[in-house]
Amino acid sequence: MRSASPEVTGRVVGRQDFARAFRVVPAAVSVVLARTESGLVRGITCTSVSSLSGVPPMALFSVDRKTRFADELRSAGHYSINILAADRPDWARAFARGGQSLDDLAHAIQTGRGPVPTLASGTAAVLECEVAGIYPGGDHEVVTGRITHLRVQSDAPVLQYRNGEYGVFCAEARSS
Repeated sequence: MRSASPEVTGRVVGRQDFARAFRVVPAAVSVVLARTESGLVRGITCTSVSSLSGVPPMALFSVDRKTRFADELRSAGHYSINILAADRPDWARAFARGGQSLDDLAHAIQTGRGPVPTLASGTAAVLECEVAGIYPGGDHEVVTGRITHLRVQSDAPVLQYRNGEYGVFCAEARSS
């Protein structure tokens, strides 16, 4: 089977329709952290984290090209994916505001088991990753990473984002 050409052939869905369709899909909220060449910790809020491979353990996420975060990851070589606990929407908002000081969250950032900054608390899981590859994806870049360390807090519900709001997924009630 031949893969489709990267050139657009035929009609393309408009950006607003695309965004409206995906706004209704709940997604786990993560903060991705890396240390820049100058030693500063930089982070972004992300809802595109996904598992990629079990052997070797890998994860992926996408990042808007405008942030230049992928360039920083190329230089850093390592990063962490911090899947936020449901009680941390304020942290998600803080890391979503590009260019603003995160000094009030400095207490929450620690060095992980490897050479990467992680969130010390407020997470359902933390994945420490080594950059495996960064690939173009339209107006985003897709970052793949080999998971080198992880910690899971299994009893913490995960923060989710849907229709512009943060919240928690509620499982369907089961009748007894």
